[in-house]
Amino acid sequence: MKPLFLSFLLLAHGSVFTQNNVRTINDILNLPEKKTATYRIPNSYLEVAVVNMAFGESSVLSIMNKSEIKNAKIIQVDLVFTNFPKEIDMVELNRKRVQKSLEIRPDLVKNKDINWRLVRQMSCKNEAEAKLLFHGVVIYYVAPQNNALSQKEQTEYQNLPADENAKITEKDLKIFTDSTVIATFRRNKQWKNPTIIADVTCSMYPYIAQTAYWFLLKMNRRENCNIVFFNDGDGIPNEFKVIGKTGGIYNKSTNLYDEYRALLLDAVSKGCSGDAEENGIEALLKAQELFPNSKELILIADNFADLRDFELASKIKIPVRVVLCGTSFRLNVQYLNLARMTGGSVHTIEKDLDNLIKLSEGQVFKLGNEEFIIHKGEIVLKSSIIRKA
Repeated sequence: MKPLFLSFLLLAHGSVFTQNNVRTINDILNLPEKKTATYRIPNSYLEVAVVNMAFGESSVLSIMNKSEIKNAKIIQVDLVFTNFPKEIDMVELNRKRVQKSLEIRPDLVKNKDINWRLVRQMSCKNEAEAKLLFHGVVIYYVAPQNNALSQKEQTEYQNLPADENAKITEKDLKIFTDSTVIATFRRNKQWKNPTIIADVTCSMYPYIAQTAYWFLLKMNRRENCNIVFFNDGDGIPNEFKVIGKTGGIYNKSTNLYDEYRALLLDAVSKGCSGDAEENGIEALLKAQELFPNSKELILIADNFADLRDFELASKIKIPVRVVLCGTSFRLNVQYLNLARMTGGSVHTIEKDLDNLIKLSEGQVFKLGNEEFIIHKGEIVLKSSIIRKA
């Protein structure tokens, strides 16, 4: 990956930074506010730590999952307050609340990979109503990749439908909080005899389970499917992972659900990957080698996991259709660039973004709640480009 491009990847979205590019508490407090009637925790598969604070104060009443978030990968922090009293400036109170949150994780402000939102609750007419609302900080994070999570998810995989006689109904599909995989495949019925490359590391169970349900539905038409699962090294220690040779890749071409399920259980039996980066490009290259006649490579990817081996992406000669899982909070531009450089596309729960390769320098496009721009040949967040005064 080019150093310049990497510098843009590391910029947090929606933030304004000082000229030395160090985020401060003032930068957080200057973010545009999101106004809502009452704060609600959105549906997602991220873990949540709630820090309750007293109305009008920065004192902490309680902290959920305090020990777990000390070393977790934090995705977003919401600073939540109320619109009462309307005439009082809340900047200093919010400053104290941010400072208080740094006692939980000292890097919450300076770590630019962590998004912040200021959320102002509007549904309060007096102090009594305001006191009934939540005040404080909500921290969204990825569950720690450990043996406990691995064992939990392996049990969940074992509980998938046992054979192809299982009948899948709409009610079965509604169990998924985020149905990105099902929604994407339903919109893209043109993907015939597909080659699917899927991340089966920990935290991906809700999405990979959807591939099992889709496979059962798909097999009603008996279409063949090329499958490549990757688990980022079969549980080897991170220090022994070599770019392009990490391993933990399992493959089969089949139209039988039983064979698909057996391959999946084998791939997930080796445990979590151990870190936040994955060997997705290695898996794509393996799929390209095994199934060279594929019209496209459909990558089911973890939006919160970077590709350790992105530097090998130029070797991919088949369009990559990225089914990006977990995009409620932000989008990983690495996957957008992977789709663009291979002539592929990006798919979220709501939208298919095609023709990325046709975008020209300076062109702006929107995906989800974010705006992106083609800058020096790469896709970057529009908000990440720092313009010096």
